[in-house]
Amino acid sequence: MDTPIGEIDPHRPWIRDVRDDPGEMNWAETLLNPLGETSKLHFSRAWTFMFLSRIALYLVPSLVVAVLGISGLAPEIFSAPVNFVIVTVPAVLVPFALFTVLTEFTSFVAHTRRLANAARPTWLAVIVLIPLTLGLIAYGAGTQMGAAQHRQMNAPPAEKTEEAPKSGETAAEAKPEDKPKSKQRRGPPGPPGPPQSERQMAVSTGLGLALPVWALASLCVMIWTLAFVARLPNGGQGPLRTGSDLTPEELAGGY
Repeated sequence: MDTPIGEIDPHRPWIRDVRDDPGEMNWAETLLNPLGETSKLHFSRAWTFMFLSRIALYLVPSLVVAVLGISGLAPEIFSAPVNFVIVTVPAVLVPFALFTVLTEFTSFVAHTRRLANAARPTWLAVIVLIPLTLGLIAYGAGTQMGAAQHRQMNAPPAEKTEEAPKSGETAAEAKPEDKPKSKQRRGPPGPPGPPQSERQMAVSTGLGLALPVWALASLCVMIWTLAFVARLPNGGQGPLRTGSDLTPEELAGGY
């Protein structure tokens, strides 16, 4: 059936495949039911929502806390470590961490439905879980490194054994290098900040290692999603295409 331009959605005249009708999208099914199928446009809408929401939940609170810190308010409450599932995150990033874990599941569901709709192996959806898995591994390794570094920095100094002076030498002559030397003060004057606890250093080191690993892996998965999954044809018929400007009959005819 040749669908006229604008018949499905007058605000989006380029949509000519009835399976991509925005008015027929079921958000709950798309994000929560892994047993169904999702068309190309419905999947792209769900993925865009999850992606932009993650960015907003990370950047907006972080920028607000940074501005407050520059203004001198020193919001320590926002940087306090909070236990979240099996990791510890700053309080300001708790909403981001919660939404990220939630959308890992919904993204897996959406990819499973999209692959099923395009007649592709649904087990490929496990690729979207790789960034979180690598991030957790990096976080665990980072916390161990941070805790070990803190213990090393705060370990008591080893006791030195005094050697007996040789015959004919006094103790002062035997060890002239032990005389106290004047220490030069380095850095700007002012009271030093409170030292980090072992937990704080472990958390900061773990996050510093986990976030780049998670972000890089997520970038690779995003490229795979946009270049392959989101461009798979509805029903598995036709070439990889962006948009929905062809009808099913035109796709079956080789366009």
